[in-house]
Amino acid sequence: MGEKLQQGDRLPPITLDLIDGGKLALPGDMSSRYLAVLFYRGVW
Repeated sequence: MGEKLQQGDRLPPITLDLIDGGKLALPGDMSSRYLAVLFYRGVW
């Protein structure tokens, strides 16, 4: 597990699998400088 982000830290590059089969590369695919990411655990 990586280090915890602190205020002012930049988002490290990450690629997420989308439910439609696509991929989203963060922060590269974002059109804005600001980003909020919400992770929902769902049912395990």
